[in-house]
Formats: sequence, structure tokens, C-alpha cells
Amino acid sequence: MYNIQMMNNIEVLKQSISLIITRYRGEKSLREFADDLNSKIYDPLSYQTISDWENGKYLPRYRTILPIALQYDDWRRQFALDILKELKPELYKPDQLNVNSQNS
Repeated sequence: MYNIQMMNNIEVLKQSISLIITRYRGEKSLREFADDLNSKIYDPLSYQTISDWENGKYLPRYRTILPIALQYDDWRRQFALDILKELKPELYKPDQLNVNSQNS
């Protein structure tokens, strides 16, 4: 059974995910954004799924976002990592190369 605090945490998480999607999508249509994310992944995302995440209807699943992080080495990887950081903060560790280079 959900308590009020858990429900509030879920709503905050949905808002955070929505802001990430909005930031990365920019001026692109949902279809264009979905096409960009789908070019290398096995199980493509529909534009409706992305719309549902952006509108806070549903949260993305970890297993849905992880392939994006693994398949790309550009903005899409960072997009996926930003989402994963929100979904599973206990598993997220900053890239040590970036942390070390910033401290130099």
C-alpha cells in the first residue's frame, strides 16, 4: 500500500524525468525524438511511450532505458544516464574519467 510520501516521491520522480525529456527533445517532434533514440536499439520506443513519460503518465523502466545508454556514445547516452540516475540513484556512479579530468 502506498503512503502519501511514496506517492509524492513518485510524482517528483515523474516531474524530473519529464524535465529531462523536454530538455533533450528540444524542438524535435516526439516522432523525431523517438526515431533518434531507436536507430540502434533492438526494442524500439514508440513516440506515445515517450509522450507518456514526458507528460508524467508513466515512468520509464530501467530495462527500457539501459540499452540506449549501452548502444550510443553521444547525447543519447547522456540522456539515458540522466534518466537512469533518477530511476536508480543507488546504482548511478559518475564517469570516473570525467570526474578525474575536472579535478585536474
